[in-house]
Amino acid sequence: MDLQPLESDSDITQLWLEKMLSIKMECSIKVAFWSSTVPQQREGFLSEISFVKVQYTLPESDEVQECKLVFKFLPQDPKLVQFLANGGLAKREVEFYQFVSSPDFQGICAERSIVPPVPEVFFASYSDSAITIVLCDLSVDQYKSVLIRDGSTLAQTKTALRAMALIHGAGILYQQQHQEGGCLSPLAKEFSTDFYEQFFVPNMVTMAEMYTGTSLAEVFKALTPLTRHIRSISKRHPLLKTVVHGDLWAGQLLYSADESLVSIIDWQFCHLDNPVGDIMSMFFMSTDPQVLEEHLEDIMQDYWAALCRVVEAGGGEVGLTLEQLMANVEEMWMYGFMFLVVSIHDFLGSDNISKKRLLGAFTFLQKRGVFAKFLAEFKNEGAEDQ
Repeated sequence: MDLQPLESDSDITQLWLEKMLSIKMECSIKVAFWSSTVPQQREGFLSEISFVKVQYTLPESDEVQECKLVFKFLPQDPKLVQFLANGGLAKREVEFYQFVSSPDFQGICAERSIVPPVPEVFFASYSDSAITIVLCDLSVDQYKSVLIRDGSTLAQTKTALRAMALIHGAGILYQQQHQEGGCLSPLAKEFSTDFYEQFFVPNMVTMAEMYTGTSLAEVFKALTPLTRHIRSISKRHPLLKTVVHGDLWAGQLLYSADESLVSIIDWQFCHLDNPVGDIMSMFFMSTDPQVLEEHLEDIMQDYWAALCRVVEAGGGEVGLTLEQLMANVEEMWMYGFMFLVVSIHDFLGSDNISKKRLLGAFTFLQKRGVFAKFLAEFKNEGAEDQ
């Protein structure tokens, strides 16, 4: 049954919903009633959102059942549409959801009792002019967004990274079982976007201005001509490749009511890369720097244990030790710095980060000698570029 993606909320029809649900549930569905609600404020930076309630009946039954769904469409802003097209980001998110919905991936999860930390996928497809992703509305189960200006707590950070370890581990297993790539092939394509070029250097200038008269201002000025080397850290310090989120922070996480579980959303930047990149992203865009100061080893051991449980339960091998993982973390600190800097205008503008947390993150790196080590490595080249 062929079903085309929709361009916007106004294109949703009863017939489309019946076809979509019939494909999902593998039986003939009859929609009795449906309604959609568009948020007053646009919730997604890279997509338009619609909340849809559907009441339906199953074959040979008069009992009306209900499901609540979240629809994602291309944004209306032409500049954002072009930004998505330049990096293939909309397609990449669809390809991720198609991957986690694939029988092979679902089989890996079912055999190991893994519950993927993503919303249940009802439909994901794209065309040259449209994208439609339909997901289960997790607010039904009281999942919530938890944004803390001063940073995520130790418990929230652990919960997020344990969830990400499930995807990282399942990705490792999938690759070991499908040497030719299988459903992961689209995500293995080189990740390309002008996102960093647009924001990294200008935001470095902003940071230098914010900390004028301090040693940090001088550090940011010295780092500005070296941004391309910061971007390439993941390639220079490889660990292993698996499915990564690419933009992991509290804004992409929906926590259960007791915050013991988390579901991860917004996979536009998903690709195959070093999983430490996701850890760094979470650390610097969300975690309270004091938590990193006091509990770094605890957090990493917790993540490592979760990763190993998944891979070993599937009969696979992680292929590295905890010590190698920790060593790679030490090499990747500047990658986390990059995530924070490119996001800083949005974070400050939306009041998602306090100046205390921002300074804490930079101080953490400075105290560990991360900036000094990086500048010493590229000292001559930086001078030439200036």
